Amino acid sequence: MKIEIIQNENITETEVIIRAKVLDEELQEIISCLSLIGNTVAGEKGSAVTFVPLKDIYYFESVDNKTFFYTRDEIYEVKARLYELEERLKLTSFVRISKSAIANLKKLKSIKRIKGARLEADLINGERLVVSRQYVIDIKNKLGV
Repeated sequence: MKIEIIQNENITETEVIIRAKVLDEELQEIISCLSLIGNTVAGEKGSAVTFVPLKDIYYFESVDNKTFFYTRDEIYEVKARLYELEERLKLTSFVRISKSAIANLKKLKSIKRIKGARLEADLINGERLVVSRQYVIDIKNKLGV
């Protein structure tokens, strides 16, 4: 592995570019470590890996053994499992809302009761997520109600 650092006073934002033949396990670990810096999450879209600030993420969702996160306009795949993200994000505005989703409460527009002791969370982008009844207490505690 070759590491090159270039310092320049005219650069306004630090940028990390990784060039590799394949995205192997070692590279995945490096990306995971980098994603912890500055409260970002590494998301894959096509062959590119993008570091997205937590504040821009609406929710994480697990579908068919893959984990995705959603921003206002984009969908990214993340290599971490939902339980790993839940642990990492427990001191943030993110909360587990179902077996397959973690939502950002800062992107919440409203929340209302629906059938079966569940809640429906309306996000500011117009999406609706169902809060499973086993997570209702967690979300209420996080919201302070």
